[in-house]
Amino acid sequence: MTAEKPPEIGGIGHLGREYLAGRLRQQSLQGEFRPSRRGDVPEVASLEPGHRRALAAAALAALRRGEVAYGILAAGASTRMDLSQVPASARTLLERSGRPQPKSKALVPVVEIDGRVFSFLDLFFHDVARFSAETRTANPVLLFTSEANRDEILSFLESARWLGVERGRVLDFQQTLDDQIVATAEDVERTRENFGSDADVASALALSRAFAGHNLHVPKPAGHGEFLHQLVSSGTLVRLLARGVRYVSVRNIDNTGALLDQAWLEIFGVMLEADRRFLVEVSRRPDGPAGKGGALIARPKGELQLAEDPSFAGTGVDPRDSYYINNAVAILHVDYLFRIYETSEDELARAGAEELAEIAERGRRKFPPLIDVKPVRLGSGAVAGAFVRETNLWESTGVEPGLGVGAIGVLSVKDVEDGFERLPPAEQRERAIRVRFVATKKWEDYEGVNARLVPHVARRVLEGPLVDPSP
Repeated sequence: MTAEKPPEIGGIGHLGREYLAGRLRQQSLQGEFRPSRRGDVPEVASLEPGHRRALAAAALAALRRGEVAYGILAAGASTRMDLSQVPASARTLLERSGRPQPKSKALVPVVEIDGRVFSFLDLFFHDVARFSAETRTANPVLLFTSEANRDEILSFLESARWLGVERGRVLDFQQTLDDQIVATAEDVERTRENFGSDADVASALALSRAFAGHNLHVPKPAGHGEFLHQLVSSGTLVRLLARGVRYVSVRNIDNTGALLDQAWLEIFGVMLEADRRFLVEVSRRPDGPAGKGGALIARPKGELQLAEDPSFAGTGVDPRDSYYINNAVAILHVDYLFRIYETSEDELARAGAEELAEIAERGRRKFPPLIDVKPVRLGSGAVAGAFVRETNLWESTGVEPGLGVGAIGVLSVKDVEDGFERLPPAEQRERAIRVRFVATKKWEDYEGVNARLVPHVARRVLEGPLVDPSP
């Protein structure tokens, strides 16, 4: 029996035909590499105290010269946190906030402190504001949104008076949305762990057997690689360079632990000392389902690279053999962008809108396509398995050799969770504020140890201190 064609499914376009012919596929890693091993990267917590103070001092000097911008990825489609399926714990937070149900993951309520409800974006801007006050700096903020959520996010932030951050410091730019492509049944099976239930998988398989390769008119952002591409094509990089910015920090919206704080200063100091163009935070890969995620790998001559799970297909290497998992938190130097997009500050300053788009495209072409099938709930309630041709910000580290990529080890939830519930509150707080990887990827993270850590992180953001006092 043929599945009934939902109204969201259209015909087959050029990309769909390329996909069905096997020409639009996730590219496997090429060349010699090995999974990362413990000890491949320094651990920030293991650095000698005097060295850490010197690193932080160098970082603070760069901040006070205005050389840094703080970026946040707020364009995501939240496929693993379906905003139409908000559970009771999050629903209660939403009701107490007095806000309408958000369309954006950035505005999903994550914690309540002293009767006030805070979203991911609330906490980010409060962090920027307190960090700026404590360091006596006023560096710009990069807010990356999408066509789907830009108006909602900007409306909220305007009504919140930018949460202590002056509007003139915030540069917002956006990515467009692309139609998705219905995946083959084989690709749905391969990615079944992305789906919430066996029933969702069964629904997706039925639709894939009938409509694989067809356009799915449920637009979606084309991956966070667009943060880099749109930074160039929108002219935002030009505006940053004109302000004297040389470094951009960037992280996912849902990692509440990756604060701008003393540890961040020390990490930035490591980047400056090692003269890296890109420094990413990594942590010990946990066992079990929580260990899914991008891997740090080592190339010959000590070069490091980040790779997503699908790129290991056919290599004979299991990504879970990598000791370090990508935390999706990094700092990059503008020279990193100049290398990838084969450009310069002078060329960018002279370029018009059309030329900027061409510069962005010559970099985009270097990125491997990422085909990651995710569940898409249709108006009828059926679930399709579909994808957009994405590029991945973190896989920019492998688009060519010699990009100057480094990594720094930090603590994750998995490093502090053993016995956490039995500790007195003061010790729980001490453990919680040492963690820099507390990602809320799915509704289940509102329970368990993640939910116990986030209030401590939030109180530190709201009450401080974030930065050690000057000696």
